[in-house]
Amino acid sequence: MAVIISALLIYVGCIVFIRIRNAEPFGLKRQLTDFSTFMVPFNIPAYLLSRVPNTPQIDKSHLPELKLLEDNWETIRDEALALYQGGNITAKDDLPASSFYKDGRWTSFYLKVYDNKLPSAYELAPKTMALLDQMPSMNIALFAVLMPGKKLNRHHDPFAYTVRYSLGLSTPNDEGCGLTINEEDYIWRDGESVVFDETYIHSAWNNTDTPRIILMTDVDRPLKSKIVQKIYWAFGWFFNRLFFIDNLDPEHTGLGNKLGKGVLAYKNFLKSVKRRNKPFYVAAKWLVILSILYLIGSQLV
Repeated sequence: MAVIISALLIYVGCIVFIRIRNAEPFGLKRQLTDFSTFMVPFNIPAYLLSRVPNTPQIDKSHLPELKLLEDNWETIRDEALALYQGGNITAKDDLPASSFYKDGRWTSFYLKVYDNKLPSAYELAPKTMALLDQMPSMNIALFAVLMPGKKLNRHHDPFAYTVRYSLGLSTPNDEGCGLTINEEDYIWRDGESVVFDETYIHSAWNNTDTPRIILMTDVDRPLKSKIVQKIYWAFGWFFNRLFFIDNLDPEHTGLGNKLGKGVLAYKNFLKSVKRRNKPFYVAAKWLVILSILYLIGSQLV
């Protein structure tokens, strides 16, 4: 019983932490089951040991290695535009349950996923890859396009061991296209960039008739403990290996993507049941939840 009470108190503490931390948190109902809620204990060491401020936006002076990309943004832009015009920045089969790819609102071209080599990246963006290979602290990188008239709804990423660095390449250069981070707006401009903590709630919007093309990356959050830094890196390597995917060969993909398609099919089945008979769906859902809690409790007593 003490274990159950302790787990419940930690869970409540996680919800309170996130709701205090964000200027405009999600509704309580959503936050109860949001993945980021359960990751708070995992993220606490990253926050406590961070060598950069735990603020929504982070000054780029804390990450001087990013200057290499800033100085070569036009070279990166040219390769991104060639890929976009050639139809190679597309929706992917990674993260099967992700809503980002819904309605063609968001497309991507992966460049780097830790040390998982993506042959298509070296083949189609060699100059960009030559730059990225000089940046060992950059673990994930991709070209990301937000289509005209589209938006990515408010969300926060679950892991704090990295920070997000995004560089504008070919953008509308207009007030109608930007990023909202913890209720503060950032407007995309070609050649300009932003570093932010993606565990804060953020969203993206493009209310113009021009596609927004950026370089989006995740960089190691500098920590005061090298051991903790290595542990987080190992976790990030393992987790993201499950969901990597090559841009041209969808068979070159992680196990998580393959399993995720089954999970997505299961979720779609549940949605169809809910549409046909909502009372039965709700009753069955709570029966499963209570049964699992009972089984856990019986093992702990």
